[in-house]
Amino acid sequence: MAEGVGMNCVKYLLFFFNFLFWIAGLFLVGVGVWIRVDDNALKILHNLDHLDETVVYAGCYAFIGVGVVALIVGFFGCCGAIKENKCMLGTFFACLFLLLIAEVGVAIFAVVKKPDAEKFLKEGLDKISEKKYQDLDTELQRLVDFFQKDFKCCGMNSTKDWAPNYPDSCNCTVGDTCDATTGRWNKPCDEEVINNLNKNIVYIGGGALGVALIMVLGIILSCMLFCHGRGEGERGALFGATYKQFV
Repeated sequence: MAEGVGMNCVKYLLFFFNFLFWIAGLFLVGVGVWIRVDDNALKILHNLDHLDETVVYAGCYAFIGVGVVALIVGFFGCCGAIKENKCMLGTFFACLFLLLIAEVGVAIFAVVKKPDAEKFLKEGLDKISEKKYQDLDTELQRLVDFFQKDFKCCGMNSTKDWAPNYPDSCNCTVGDTCDATTGRWNKPCDEEVINNLNKNIVYIGGGALGVALIMVLGIILSCMLFCHGRGEGERGALFGATYKQFV
């Protein structure tokens, strides 16, 4: 009795886990499709890093691809848990194990390539300052204003990028990086953005670790349900054979 209740808990916990996984996949597909069809989003990404449209489209398709994989894995997990289907549970286990290995590989790659990523981001931000603020597209001006207000900085590569006509987002009254003499932020945005990312790298790593632990939990639950189903089948075959001997 206790075993049956326990396995029911495992089954519904696995179902809930995969339902969330399925929702995450749906979200990624939605984001990828949105970036692909929204001209403003494409324009901002293109202007930010001066990427070729082919690269931006490739990123969109990558989002969609990862989302579709998550949808498929979530489907196998949900159906395998509810139906206690060993084939679906085995497929779900294999997919999740491969995804876990891929995540570990990406994490190692990210650590090794971190300096290159910082250089790439800095160059992308610095290229924005090749034009005067007034000559930038409206979407790009909004992006610059967002960076300058949010990160309390002025200019991309230098605080004098927009001289002599500084945008209002450069103005400040108080703050550690506010220059009381000029009334503007005294640090460029490329430094502040990269410093902010480095400060939050612990949270990013913690999020990745959390995802990995959830995957490990899913693998354990699927193994438990798979083995339980196999055990039930073996016990059923044993009882059937015993019954036939007495008959």
